[in-house]
Amino acid sequence: MSSLLNTGRSSLKRSLIMLAVLAFCILPAGALEPVDLPESPDIVAFSVQNNGKSVPVTLRQLEKLGLYRVTTASPFEKGQLTFEGVLFRDVLKLVGLEGEDSVVLRAVDEYVQIIPRQDWTEGPLLLATRQNGKLLTRRTQGPTRLVYPLNDHPAFDTPIHKPRWVWLIKTLEPGG
Repeated sequence: MSSLLNTGRSSLKRSLIMLAVLAFCILPAGALEPVDLPESPDIVAFSVQNNGKSVPVTLRQLEKLGLYRVTTASPFEKGQLTFEGVLFRDVLKLVGLEGEDSVVLRAVDEYVQIIPRQDWTEGPLLLATRQNGKLLTRRTQGPTRLVYPLNDHPAFDTPIHKPRWVWLIKTLEPGG
């Protein structure tokens, strides 16, 4: 009877160890990690268009929300890219659009994408202001760009979500 119990315990231990290893290898780590970088300049990142008014939002205002870092693949560039920025849902709260069903991002070239609420509630979208610690510029598709953390949230790696990576953002407005 004792050997039967020992065999059962060994099997249970092996199963638990295998489960732990499997979970460690498969489950994504936190996609975004907090980061502390030097204060950004007080330059306009984009404007919020709402009720016929245009309100500028600065990089400094954005980054005071708290910076996070993510390394992810991009649907448009090769390799793994590292971005720093703020949570998109925090930006929407800052500008009073957190209650919207969707928001519209418009780039300087008039490229437009509607970002549904589901995207910013199901995953930690990042409004990037930096890449590899350096402020984004027009040359690097800034001063802000919307990043979907594809490595840690593979559900975002779809043909529907890929066009929603918007850069050179000019305006943010309610989608309804």
